Amino acid sequence: MHLHGPGPCGIIVLGTESADIRSWRFAMRERNGVRYIIKVFEAQWDQLHDETVKPFFGQLKRDANETYMRRNGVHHEMPGHDALFSYVVFQNAEGLKDALYRHDQGADQRRKIAYFACHGKRGVISAVQDISRRRLKNILAPLTSYDGLYFGACDFVNRKTAEVLLGGAQSTWIAGYESWTPWLEGMLCDMMFFRLLLSGRFVRPKTNARWEPIKRPDEVARRLYEQFPQAVDLRFSLYYRKPDRVCSTLEEHFGKEN
Repeated sequence: MHLHGPGPCGIIVLGTESADIRSWRFAMRERNGVRYIIKVFEAQWDQLHDETVKPFFGQLKRDANETYMRRNGVHHEMPGHDALFSYVVFQNAEGLKDALYRHDQGADQRRKIAYFACHGKRGVISAVQDISRRRLKNILAPLTSYDGLYFGACDFVNRKTAEVLLGGAQSTWIAGYESWTPWLEGMLCDMMFFRLLLSGRFVRPKTNARWEPIKRPDEVARRLYEQFPQAVDLRFSLYYRKPDRVCSTLEEHFGKEN
């Protein structure tokens, strides 16, 4: 039921909507496109240092929100992207499961992305206790609200991991690194990916500077190889579903897929 402004004699009209309002709503949906929220799950990196990804996502949140409002001409009451919708520190599989299953108030129709910040090894992500990809698959399997899974972890995201997780989860894509990755370079790569996803590619033609939107996460990964070439050296890849197989943007980049 829709609630609209006063009609004749100041009466509030329920359940009716003018053609102008319907056209405006459709136009806003077209302009806004897909909106995302990012849930950040971080493990303590080690006992000696206090690195954290949180301030990086805090800045991404501010910049993405400003760009979104500039592009769409809307204010805070129209929810745009939220690059730091929530932040949780986890220590083991049970803690991660509890955090993932927690209901999100205010997420509305925006697509959720889970970002995992932790150490990684072949087939394992590491917190205080290691979590195998099989265990992770079982944790993720019942979840239906996460569009994508992004692992800011070394050595973890390869074809085997992608096929296991995408084969058991409802998510449509998984991204991360298949080799050892320096912490800061990996963080910069992560930020560039999300900046391109949330805001698009920044261009400065002869007139006004702007961000050209990029519609799909796999397109973002391909553009990332151009905007941040070190992503190739870091062995960053996004794996995504097709009807008959799982595809990799890095394999496509090297011409390994048809």
